[in-house]
Amino acid sequence: MPLETEFELDITWDRSRAYTVDHITYKRLFGKDKVDEEPDPDQERSGDTRYLIVDSYCEIEEFDRVSEVAAVTRPRILVILSMICFVTGEPLTPFGFFNSISNVAHPNATVGNHEIKLLIEADDFSAEVNELLSAMNGLPDDKKPLVFSLLDRWRKASYFDKENEESFLYEDETILACFHILEMLGEQFSSQIDNEVQEKVKLFTADILVNSLFIQNSQTQSDLNRLLHNALGAYMTIKPKILRMMREFNMLEPRSKALIDRFLNHRNAIAHGRVSLYEDKVIYPLKPFFSHMKDIYEDISVIRTTSARLIAAYLGISLWEDEWNELINSEIPPYERVQQFNRNRVYEGLSCQELEDGLGDGINIWVLIHYYRMGVLKIQPLTLALSRYIAEVQLSEENASLILYVAAILADSTQQAIAESSRNLLIQLKDSQHMARFDMRDVLKELTYQGKEPAWLKHLLIDRAVSSRPAKD
Repeated sequence: MPLETEFELDITWDRSRAYTVDHITYKRLFGKDKVDEEPDPDQERSGDTRYLIVDSYCEIEEFDRVSEVAAVTRPRILVILSMICFVTGEPLTPFGFFNSISNVAHPNATVGNHEIKLLIEADDFSAEVNELLSAMNGLPDDKKPLVFSLLDRWRKASYFDKENEESFLYEDETILACFHILEMLGEQFSSQIDNEVQEKVKLFTADILVNSLFIQNSQTQSDLNRLLHNALGAYMTIKPKILRMMREFNMLEPRSKALIDRFLNHRNAIAHGRVSLYEDKVIYPLKPFFSHMKDIYEDISVIRTTSARLIAAYLGISLWEDEWNELINSEIPPYERVQQFNRNRVYEGLSCQELEDGLGDGINIWVLIHYYRMGVLKIQPLTLALSRYIAEVQLSEENASLILYVAAILADSTQQAIAESSRNLLIQLKDSQHMARFDMRDVLKELTYQGKEPAWLKHLLIDRAVSSRPAKD
């Protein structure tokens, strides 16, 4: 397989060895006539091209042809490609294999011992792949099918994600593949939840019957246990299983719970569909199809990183831990924190700069705007939180974009003072040197797309556009 990225690897697993060679070595090993037998004859290979080779030994039936080896070894090769992908993020597929050779070997033949290494350009992943290989080699037989499936599914999600970068074709597929990983892993904790519920139900019914109703009848308690357990079974959905798993892996906190809630909604919207996907207006980036997911700010790499860290945690290894920590620390605070922030009027004790920086319970202005745009935070509590800010803030290069959003929203306020402050700021922004950093039209279209059309800003832009037209003769 010719590699587009500068790979250098050598790994062995399950009677197989995957390694890279340069163009000259490849020609020497397989012959020039076979090197030229590529799927794309117009694609030129330079002397710097590196090739991935997978040697694998297996047994076949007496009645099989030697060529059947390709089918027998394919599952093993897919797992190897998935391991490489899981460590590096590069979604290798068998599409690139254009040369396959099968030979009869000695029954005890092995791939030998080689130094494990995996490098991509300047990045050395040798330690990471060693850690993964150790975990894979230590898997009990009953866990192997699940882990192989998880890694393969993650490679597929990574492939979709890479293809989606420019085409926007596979956003739905990426989310579904990643969430399927969470579902498969969460199912492993289903029995724990069920056993815990049964024990708590027994304690509860015993206390009620004996201490409150003075009933000591084992059959009555058994009937009541069964009734309550069946009723609670309706709540044994995938969500509590995933959250239970995250708690077991010390990954559960308010932000991670909100993350799962968010992507569960995305997953359900995609899996169960909507009555109508049609939209009469769209905004950039323009997509080739109408989308199930209406959150234009969502980053699907979030669920990809989450699923990767959960696979690693299940294997008991440290891969993707740094990426997960960075991700969860950058996640927007859950809405419950915003409600508490507003309920306690934390904003009253903050300066404009402190409010911008989020020094009040980690809630900054962008967080408030986010939940307003999503339709969760209503205009009244948003206005209360930002009324003093919009009246006192000083326009600067650092906060110009932020002020644009706040002023665009509050310029339509029914409170005259707040509306006037917001409108004055919009006029300042329109006439300021900061205009190079943003486009007011984009903000107008973005808010309008989300059902929050800023009417005064729209009129301002219309008036300026009309007044700037050259006079007719």
